[in-house]
Amino acid sequence: MIIKRIYLYHKFLFIASLLLLLFPAAQISGPFLTDFFLILIAIIFLVIFNQDKEFIISKIFFFNLFIIFYIFLVTRSVFSDSVMLSLKSSVTYIRFGIFSLAVFFILKNNKNFIRHFYIILFITLIILLFDGYFQFFTGKNIFGWKNVRPDRLGGLFFEELILGSYLSKILPIFLTFTFINKKVLNRRYILLIILLTYLLIFLTGERSAFILSTFYLILISPFLIKLKKFIIFLILVTVSFSALIFLSKDIKSRYVDQMLLHGIYKTEDINFKYQDRVIFMPDHIGLFTSAIDIFQKNIFFGSGVKTFRINCKYTDKNKIISLKKELPTVAFCSTHPHNYYLQLLAETGITGFLFIFLIFLKLSFNYLKQMYFLINNKKEINKSYICILTGLIVMIWPLTTSGSFFNNWICSNLFLTIGIYLFISSNESKN
Repeated sequence: MIIKRIYLYHKFLFIASLLLLLFPAAQISGPFLTDFFLILIAIIFLVIFNQDKEFIISKIFFFNLFIIFYIFLVTRSVFSDSVMLSLKSSVTYIRFGIFSLAVFFILKNNKNFIRHFYIILFITLIILLFDGYFQFFTGKNIFGWKNVRPDRLGGLFFEELILGSYLSKILPIFLTFTFINKKVLNRRYILLIILLTYLLIFLTGERSAFILSTFYLILISPFLIKLKKFIIFLILVTVSFSALIFLSKDIKSRYVDQMLLHGIYKTEDINFKYQDRVIFMPDHIGLFTSAIDIFQKNIFFGSGVKTFRINCKYTDKNKIISLKKELPTVAFCSTHPHNYYLQLLAETGITGFLFIFLIFLKLSFNYLKQMYFLINNKKEINKSYICILTGLIVMIWPLTTSGSFFNNWICSNLFLTIGIYLFISSNESKN
């Protein structure tokens, strides 16, 4: 009986590990396989995790915190004006927390997985880079899919223009496993891959992904390379990007003309009926206004998960009229307000907002603590911990446009990163 139980445990662990190895490819294929693999991994984990009592105890804080947040989401959905729409997302949200624990469990118990996952990440990254640059130079990807827009690249994501977003999310994970697997690949090649990935993110035309990946590389640089090398790297990148902007009309349009147009708008009124003023983020200011209006009506608990698309229709008319005087084409409704924290304020109120914002502050404090150790030579820096910690900070950075916080594909990336962080941080705490 015991032998059979051990056999089933290892068999299930192997299946879960295999699914997780295929997870990066599933994410490229689209949301269906991504969610399908995620659910299977979570279910298998629930079947086998009780074999490791030490694991249960070590991660009880994260589990309790997530469960409290989950119960709050479900409870708020029950009392929202759009119960079924809200419950559909909040009830099934639990799979992401379980998935994070499953990722940690696999990393902890399958010793060969770390090396294999690193190789899969490397292959995935190389394929995406090859296809992305192929599309940039030829106007179509390796399957013959032509560019949807001249200033954007979709690569293997085809009409879904999220190649840059995916690369910016997978890069921290790749670097984390690079430093865990120290002898797998020459560091010089790693630097080349970083440069090529960063450049391709720029070429995709995804401004938020490029800004966040720039921020990420700046944050990790003090821990990974010396100041002299960083300055050389910075000069090389600046010269390369400046040359690309100068030589390509499409890139210049996306990063100079459109960024100025969509980032800053100066109102002009020839009749002087109201004062001219500068409006930041004119493309999203209407959505931000709606989110703030919804929050003001539901300060403590919000309107319910994924209800922004319904409640944005009831934004205060005076606010709409006032803004439309300056921006006649501004939109006040969408599926989400294009910022995680404004979405949390609108849909979960100050209660749900604080759950995530306090986690962000705690992660930021951990980063500053590592910076203190580095400056004062207090301890040897764990580079894999820095890579995943900083990646998580950037992933939930407040001051940027973003997708929906409750989007399945975004959550798959976020909670995969959280699972890896749980594993790395558990090792870090032992040192």
